[in-house]
Parts: sequence; C-alpha cells; structure tokens
Amino acid sequence: MKEINSLAIVTMAGVDKDPDTGEFTAYYQVINPTGLSTRIGSTSRAAVYTFNFKDYSIGKFSEKTGMSMPRRFFTPHLQTYIISERYARSGILDILNFVELSPERRSNVILLVTDSPMYKVMNSFTSLERVPGRFIRDMTSQYKPNFSMSNFPIRFKDFAKQMNRHTPIVVPIVHYNGENPSSKTSRLEQIDATRDGMSYGRAAVFIQDRMVGAVSEQMKNIFFIINSKYRQTTETFKVNGSLVDVQAANIHVKRKWVTPGSRMVIEVHTDLHLLNNQQKNKMTLPNIHDIEAAFDLSFGQRLTAFERLSKDKGWDLLGIQDNGGNTMTWHETEVTFQIHSRLTTIGNSSTPYTLE
Repeated sequence: MKEINSLAIVTMAGVDKDPDTGEFTAYYQVINPTGLSTRIGSTSRAAVYTFNFKDYSIGKFSEKTGMSMPRRFFTPHLQTYIISERYARSGILDILNFVELSPERRSNVILLVTDSPMYKVMNSFTSLERVPGRFIRDMTSQYKPNFSMSNFPIRFKDFAKQMNRHTPIVVPIVHYNGENPSSKTSRLEQIDATRDGMSYGRAAVFIQDRMVGAVSEQMKNIFFIINSKYRQTTETFKVNGSLVDVQAANIHVKRKWVTPGSRMVIEVHTDLHLLNNQQKNKMTLPNIHDIEAAFDLSFGQRLTAFERLSKDKGWDLLGIQDNGGNTMTWHETEVTFQIHSRLTTIGNSSTPYTLE
C-alpha cells in the first residue's frame, strides 16, 4: 500500500511543440486519490492535478517530474495522449518512437489531436466521469461496436503499423466547447455539461507522421467504411418528400478491378434498420423498395463526394494504391460505386399514426 501511495499515477498526457523553436510542452494529469474518495465531502476535491513541463527533448520529462512531484512518475495506467494540431502538422515521429521504444509505456494508448489550446483541454474537469483521461477513453469506446474488429484503430501501435502505407491515417479531433478552461470543481455543479465540455467533431488526416488536413465527422465515417473498418452507420434522406433515418448495419465492402490499375468497382452491401419514418403512407413492399432505393442513391452520392475530396486534396482516402492501384496515377483511377441495401427491420408498427 505504501508503494502505491508513493506513485504519481498518470491517466492522460498532452504534448505541444513550438514549430519555430522545437521546444516541447508536456502536460500530465495525475490522479489525486483523495479526490476520488467516496467519503462525504470528497466531491469538492480535484480528481486529478495537471503538471506541465517544458524542454527540447521528450526524454527529459520523466526526470523533470521529480522537481515538481513528491511521488514517483508512473505511466502504465495512461489512457490517452493528446497532440496539439500545430505539433501534428509538423510531424510526430519523435513522440511515436518515444512511446514505442520505451519499455515502461503502453503502445495501446489511444492517440488524439486537439484543435483547441492545449492548456484548456488539459486543465478542465469533465462531467459524469471525473477523471478526464477516462472520460475521453470512454467517449472513444462508444464507437467500438461500429468497428469490424471492435476496436477504434487510433492506438499508437495502429498508427505505427499504418504509417508507411499509402492510405492516410484518420484520427479524431477533440474540441473544447468553451472560452475558458473549467479548472474548478464548482463547474461540475452546473447543469449545462456541454457548454464547457469536450467533444469529438472533425478528424485529422495524417500522411505518414504528418497531419495534412482535416475532414468532417461524416467523411471520417465514410473513410472507415470504405476501408472495411466500420460496419454500421446512420443515414438520413428523403423518401416521397419526407425524412427517413436508417441504421446501415453489417456493411461489407468489395473491390474489383475491371481494368487493372485504371478502373475499379466498389460494391457496398448493407442491411437497413428503420429508425425514424416521417412518411404518412403505410409501409408496403413498394414503399420498402422506395426506402432502399433512396438510401442507395443518398449513400452513393456521399461516396462520390468522398472520392472527389480524396482526389482534390491528393489524399488516397479510398486506399487505391494499397489495393493494387498505380502509385503514380492512382488519382486518375475511375471509381464506380454500387450500393446494395436491404431493409430488414421496420419497427413495431407498419402504419403511421394520423390525426382524425
């Protein structure tokens, strides 16, 4: 027990790098055991304390912690690394090697980028989960059921495996929704948990170790779907002039070359579960086919927009080169999408309620 009490247990780390000077700023959130106590009155105490250090070498931070922490620096429980956007755009190979080559650090820690000032993200309390590192990790876990391998491929070891492929790496961006950091526990007493909280929005696009741009949340989902990592998503479209929401589940993507290197057909097969149907007419077999056709058209248009974005930006988001395409002329490859959906779940009632 004495050994555990002498540890400074780090749950989340943030790293920024000044592109002009090369100086790093590292933030470490350390658990405060008394702040997590279930005793009466403990809610007024901070669950974590944030320390920050500056240096030109990442390897010196462990030594520097001894100058500010009365406990031994301990990282095996680290949940998340957050990288500033300006650091991500300058290349993160140095921290990737630091984490992968260090025997004391877990390479399955997730990697995220933030477009907000690092001090705001690292000095703010979170709602529902008082430890911010767990809050962000649990927020990421909400997406796990959508992935074919039940794992969000944004761990350091995933990044290392994909870094030398032609297909870019897409990493979620954490955004802080507020003007000032929520650095006092009194903020947890406010009912508006979104105003000064953290959320996911856009996603960073990396080519090798360098962030080259960002895509929307919707385009991020398309990226994972088209590269056979995502197995379900939600789509909204109109049928007979009314809005319909469906969940596309059991998504399977097949690629085939019609003309090797120059023409590819991508087939998407999916089952549809009806979530919301604003149509006034009864659910009949022709209406079911209308929903399927409307989904095929809507989703096909999203895929076409995604392909256009990929070629306009020069990012091979469709993974053409890694699936037999020519590395010099991949952007000239003609891609045709074929969507095949089947509505399998329509809810408890096939007839909508009406006012007499």
